[in-house]
Amino acid sequence: MKTAADTVLLMREKGFKSISQFDESIKGSALNRQNIQDEIKVIDNKISALSNTMEQVHTVKLYRQIYLEYKKDPSDKAFWEEHKSEITLYQNTLSDLKNSYSKLPNSKDILKELDSLHEKKNTLMQEYSSSKSDMTELYQIRKNYEKYMGKEMER
Repeated sequence: MKTAADTVLLMREKGFKSISQFDESIKGSALNRQNIQDEIKVIDNKISALSNTMEQVHTVKLYRQIYLEYKKDPSDKAFWEEHKSEITLYQNTLSDLKNSYSKLPNSKDILKELDSLHEKKNTLMQEYSSSKSDMTELYQIRKNYEKYMGKEMER
């Protein structure tokens, strides 16, 4: 169990000269951690959007030949009935892509961007994990300080 002197010494070793300076550091660390979490959410949203785009590109490529066959003879009711769901899915998906892109996105470019986003996310996740460990340590030091100095912690 740490003593009051141990707690104060630990604070000094970390470069803090006062409890208010220590508390400011805790607030700054908490803010930094929240900012990292916010960045991760933004990246997750981009990954989700790109993954959706990738699925749309795949759908368009998958059903393009069926659609082209249909366009050769739109009056062929048997072909329409047999492939109605694929043709409709192709048309709707292509329409969605055209609303977001001037031309059909390149799958390789999407994959490259997805890889880049995943790398950024992994780096941020490591930073977040590290900041979480640091925060736990800072809170424990603060808790020990309160215990030995008889003050309540203000978070």
